[in-house]
Amino acid sequence: MILVSVMLAAAAGPVVSGMSSRPRMGVIPVVAGVLFVVWLSLLRWALPGLTKKLWRVLWALSAATVLLMIPRVLWRWAGAPPRWVTTAHEYLLGPSTVMQVAMLAGLVTAPVWVLLGRWAKKRLEKLPPPESGALVKLPLVPEPVARRLAPVVTRRALLHALPWALPGGALVGASYGVLYESSRIVLRRVRIAVPGLPKELWGFRIGHVTDIHISRFQTQLRHLERGLELLANEKLDLLCPTGDLCDEPRLHLDTLRLIKQVPARLGHIACVGNHELYLADPQSIERAYDKAQIQLLQEESTLVGGLRLSGVGFAHSAKVPRLDEGLVPAQLEKALRDRRTGEPTILLAHHPHVFRHVAGKEVSLQLSGHTHGGQVGFFGNAVLEPVYPYIRGNYRGQQDG
Repeated sequence: MILVSVMLAAAAGPVVSGMSSRPRMGVIPVVAGVLFVVWLSLLRWALPGLTKKLWRVLWALSAATVLLMIPRVLWRWAGAPPRWVTTAHEYLLGPSTVMQVAMLAGLVTAPVWVLLGRWAKKRLEKLPPPESGALVKLPLVPEPVARRLAPVVTRRALLHALPWALPGGALVGASYGVLYESSRIVLRRVRIAVPGLPKELWGFRIGHVTDIHISRFQTQLRHLERGLELLANEKLDLLCPTGDLCDEPRLHLDTLRLIKQVPARLGHIACVGNHELYLADPQSIERAYDKAQIQLLQEESTLVGGLRLSGVGFAHSAKVPRLDEGLVPAQLEKALRDRRTGEPTILLAHHPHVFRHVAGKEVSLQLSGHTHGGQVGFFGNAVLEPVYPYIRGNYRGQQDG
C-alpha cells in the first residue's frame, strides 16, 4: 500500500492566462475582448429584463478585466512592473477571474439560455399588462401563501427569471469558486494498492505537487508556502513535483527551493510540464533544478528505496507545446530501459494521457497533473470528464485487471 499526498495550492488565475514566453501573448487581451463583446451582445439580445444600469456595469467590469491583462503581457518586454502594479493586480485578480469564468461558462451554455431567452421574450409580448398578470398555481402551496407570493410568482416573473438561470448561475458559481474555493488549500491522502509491492515498501509515502503556476500575476509564493506546510507534516518518503510549477522565470528557482525545503526521507524527484517549456531554454531549466537539488527525470529513471522512479518530458513537436502522443511510446521505452524485472515502477508524466501508453509496461503507478483537477467539478466529479478522459481522480489500467 502506497500513500500519496496530493497538495493543490491554486489561487485562481484567470482562465485566459498570460504565460511567460508563450508565443503571440499579445493576442490574449484581443481574444478576450472579442469573447466579452460576443457574450455581452448575447445577454442584451436574449435576456428579458436586462436594465441599462446592469448593462453598463457588466460592460465596465468586462472592460476592466481585459485591461487588467495588458500589464501581464507588457512587462515581459518592458521589464518588471512597479510594485504598486503587481499589488493592485493581486487585489483585482479575483473579481477579474470571476468575470472570465462567468463569461466562458455563459458562452458554453449559450445555445440553451439564448434560445430560452428569445422564446421568453416572445411569450412576454403576448401576456397582458403586469397589473393583470395571472397568479401561477403552485402545487402543495396553501392559498394564503400563494396570495402572498402573487406579486413575485407570476407567469411574467417566471418568464423573466428562467432565461437568467444559466448565465446568472455561472456568475454565482464563478464567484463561489474563485473567491472562496480557490483560497482553500487542500491536502488529500490517497491510498493506492500496488500488486506485488514488497513488504518493506508497505506504507511508503509520496508527496505530489503539481500545476501551482507561481507568478506575481497569478498564484503567489505565499500560497505555495501554506500548502507546503501541510506536506511538511506528512513524514514523506519522496516528494514528486510533476510540472507547471512556475509561470515566471524570475521566480522559478525560488519556487523549486521552497519545494526542496519540505522534508522527504529519500529526496525530491520531478518531471517537467508544458509550462516549463515556455519559461526558457531546456538547459536553464535543468540548471534551476540542479541548483535546487531536485532530481529531474527526462526519459530516464533512478532506483530509490527499492522503487524504480521513471520520468518523461512533455512530448511535443510544434513551436507551441501541445502533447504529441505519437512521441510517447519512444519516450517510455527510453525511460524504462534501465528497469530490472520485478522492480515496482512509478512513472512521473505531466500529461495524464501518457497513461494510454503504459498498458503492458508493468508500471505500478503514474503521477500526473496538467488538468487542474478537472478545473470545474461537482461532488468529486469533473464536468469535462466525458470529453476529456483522465481529467480527475484515480484510474486503473488494463494491465491491473
